[in-house]
Amino acid sequence: MRIAADNVRAIIERYSDMVLKVAYQNTRDLQESEDIVQEVFLALFSRPLPKEEEHLKAWLIRVTLNKSRSFLRSARRKVLPLDESLAPAERLAAPPDFAQDEVLSKLLTLPEAEKNALYLHYYEGYSAKEIGKFLKRSENAVYILLSRGRAKLKELFKEDEDE
Repeated sequence: MRIAADNVRAIIERYSDMVLKVAYQNTRDLQESEDIVQEVFLALFSRPLPKEEEHLKAWLIRVTLNKSRSFLRSARRKVLPLDESLAPAERLAAPPDFAQDEVLSKLLTLPEAEKNALYLHYYEGYSAKEIGKFLKRSENAVYILLSRGRAKLKELFKEDEDE
């Protein structure tokens, strides 16, 4: 069964911010993250819709992580944009939530696995077992990532207080 046209808008409205945030925290490039959002939804609408909403959300996160990794490995990442009139900060500007949320902005500085584990746990509400499926790691490995990530965030905030 394919997605009905009237459901397309609702699905995009419900999940586009989440997909954008997951893409941005991995690429740190807003324009590329927006492209990834489009690619993810095009991929979704060209296949049967998962039966349960949790499966849909999990599928969107998994595909977003994969497309973000593909971007980071791709040759197009190494090519400068044609529009040189934009300053680098404008090309890489963060989505509003990342720019305004101090924790999210510090989260971007963490290694990929820790960053993704913390984001999925605290912002998307997934358990360690579910995150393990997304990141292709064991549940215990996810607990270690969460612990290390929290410790690193604590250090970053402590450094800010000391300054």
